[in-house]
Amino acid sequence: MSPFHLLLLCILLTLSGCFKKQSAGEEADPAANTTEQTKETASPTTATTGENAAPSKVNVNVYLEISNGMKGFMPTATAGKEATTFQNNLNKLLSEVQDGRYVENKGFYLAKEDAKSRPVLDSVSYNTMKSYVVSGIKDDVRGTPLPAMLQAALQKSNDQGAVSIIISDFIHGPDPRDQGQFISLDSDIRSSLREAEHQGLAIAVLANTSEFFGTYHPAVKTPEVRRTLNGEEIPYYMWVIGKQQDVQLVTNKVLRNLPPQQAYFGFEYGSVPFSALLKEKAFKPAGVVYCSSRNADPCTSVNLQPNKNEPVEFTLGLDLSRLPMSMQNVDYLKRNLKVSGNGSRPVLVSVTAADESIKATPDLAKYSHFVRVRVPQLTANSGSISVALPQVSPNWIKTWSTDNDNNPAAAPKKTYQFSKIADGVQALYRDQSEYVFNATTQFNKAD
Repeated sequence: MSPFHLLLLCILLTLSGCFKKQSAGEEADPAANTTEQTKETASPTTATTGENAAPSKVNVNVYLEISNGMKGFMPTATAGKEATTFQNNLNKLLSEVQDGRYVENKGFYLAKEDAKSRPVLDSVSYNTMKSYVVSGIKDDVRGTPLPAMLQAALQKSNDQGAVSIIISDFIHGPDPRDQGQFISLDSDIRSSLREAEHQGLAIAVLANTSEFFGTYHPAVKTPEVRRTLNGEEIPYYMWVIGKQQDVQLVTNKVLRNLPPQQAYFGFEYGSVPFSALLKEKAFKPAGVVYCSSRNADPCTSVNLQPNKNEPVEFTLGLDLSRLPMSMQNVDYLKRNLKVSGNGSRPVLVSVTAADESIKATPDLAKYSHFVRVRVPQLTANSGSISVALPQVSPNWIKTWSTDNDNNPAAAPKKTYQFSKIADGVQALYRDQSEYVFNATTQFNKAD
């Protein structure tokens, strides 16, 4: 055989071996991977994979209650009369859902009650819902009892694989023949949302107020069954229900300008990226402390040796960008972060957010927040130091709740038994971890 033919034969054998290796399944099939990812992802499109992967688009259903009690938020437009806060905010929301790039499939529903006190969700066009918001509610419509409306909306969204955005004043109006529902409001709310618990859905509650013009219908009917208001501030709420990562996309990208009053239920992160920052000039450590592994990145295990005159102090960088915006607030973190130790007695020194200079530093740009920890004493030769964010109920929920909403002018920004409503939601997550996240650094006592 000539050298040329021998060379040609070697090339053919090599190519044959390559194709045989791929067909034997030793290399992943891209099409198969795409199919499996599609099966695992509830959202239409996903930007990344892994835990709490962030979708790039979601399906959204918007439910607007159009009962008589909601009319005052949406007065008829007239020349020279400014829109209410409710009208301005809802108009922006509907436009974003209809035309924004983060929503794939969308549905618009008017929530009301039929003659037999059953919830009705009328599917309407974007233009029809927008007309209700800017031109007012003309019909005489009774509001459906709150638990029934929530249950109907959640069921429809689950059937359609969509995130629910429910807009209402959340004033509970039970069937007049069943006033006992006032007593069972918390358990009724939990029952209405049981699918959220069973399917691992999360709930964001956003509270705002708006000028109200017209007839106000309180839950407590004495001394006045109804009152006429002329611009008093009345609370209204947006509830966002869906998978945690989908709810976050809606709150961060669709709703965007969130009110200060936010509450999150069912939000939990198995881990957040973090590292002990021991070589950065901006966060110079104090005392004897160094990474257990010289080239570790991230550094999640340290060697340290505090002494009586020189405690150890170092900074942890954390990426909290996946958390709801209110949980990323530095003041919120300062109030709520807990530092604990196993075999050590750490204390929290400070919490800061990344500034522009930090964001411009390649090794630090991956972290959104920085937690300074002091370790004055060890009680064991090895152990751990944990920085954790507990699940907490926001203080505003109690502030906005009342047992008598008959006179909103005398007690503004109050919703009847709102704390009880929140208790019903919280009960869905009674088995949840007590922490939103926990970042734990291991340590060994330095020689």
